[in-house]
Amino acid sequence: MISSFCLFIFVLGVLCGYKIRLPKKVKALEGSCVFITCTFDIDQQYKDDLTDSAKRMWFKAGGSTAVFDSSSSNTGLLKGKIFGTATQKNCTTRFDDVDQSHRGSYYFRIETNGKLKHSYTEPTYSQVQIGVLGSPPKPTLSVFKDQQKVMKKEVEVIEGSSVSLRCSTKIFCPSRPPSLTWSSSLIESVTGQQYQSQTELISDLNFTVSHRHHRVTFTCTAAHQLQKQITKQESRLLSVQYAPKNTSVRINPAGLVLEGRSVTLSCSSDANPAVNYTWYRDTERPLNPVQTGPNLTINNTDPTHSGRYYCTVENKHGTQNSSVLLDVQCEYYE
Repeated sequence: MISSFCLFIFVLGVLCGYKIRLPKKVKALEGSCVFITCTFDIDQQYKDDLTDSAKRMWFKAGGSTAVFDSSSSNTGLLKGKIFGTATQKNCTTRFDDVDQSHRGSYYFRIETNGKLKHSYTEPTYSQVQIGVLGSPPKPTLSVFKDQQKVMKKEVEVIEGSSVSLRCSTKIFCPSRPPSLTWSSSLIESVTGQQYQSQTELISDLNFTVSHRHHRVTFTCTAAHQLQKQITKQESRLLSVQYAPKNTSVRINPAGLVLEGRSVTLSCSSDANPAVNYTWYRDTERPLNPVQTGPNLTINNTDPTHSGRYYCTVENKHGTQNSSVLLDVQCEYYE
């Protein structure tokens, strides 16, 4: 009984000594590189065997030949670079020029001139699965208003509010990161503030909304430099609500208004949502009967129709008015 107990403790110690920390899955972009963060531990009984001359190797699951060997990093199926040193227990590796044939699961092996020779194959989570994408995905574009994330393609905002657009894209190969650029349907240039981590590139665009941004599309473009540059885009449309602006009234037909003719006063305004119109004459009282709508037509004019006419426009965000002087002249006959 005692010997069995001791054997159990010994086996458990050996299993616990060998550990590896690496992601279960990584995604690579065809034609680019893939970066695998990795560290390992060995059983302490072999610590004196571990020197910087140790081979750090990668094998494809089910294969018996190393696809990458730190002692000859450009001769295997996978070419690239392994970082740090063996004594640092670093197995972080970059594989270059990844293609579809490189899909699959891989495990790490440490091999020295002494007794330390170990493949990190068990349990299965000791392996990393490499997936290969044929083309880069679109960037992720999020809109935040009042610090709340909005998922719609068309985002409704109010003039004067603060809006943040965040564009992000995955960095498949840290040595060849993509770039992010902003554009809009406005003539003015758009520049965002960028942040970069090991795995993600982020660009933030922050601004105060004005009526000029109504129906403006903001586009984020991610450019990936592979054998040739590949770009992917994502866009958001802003719908801006704002109070009436640039309200004006004009007389049609323009020029002298003669008695007996018809005349139309036309009111226009820039607003969102659409405005309601109310017409006034000389005083603050509406016309009787009340006249609404953008056009006020007076048929068979006479001098009593002369005066100043006011158009007041209103939506839920505000009001504005404009006026025009109507002067009806008598038509004299000789």
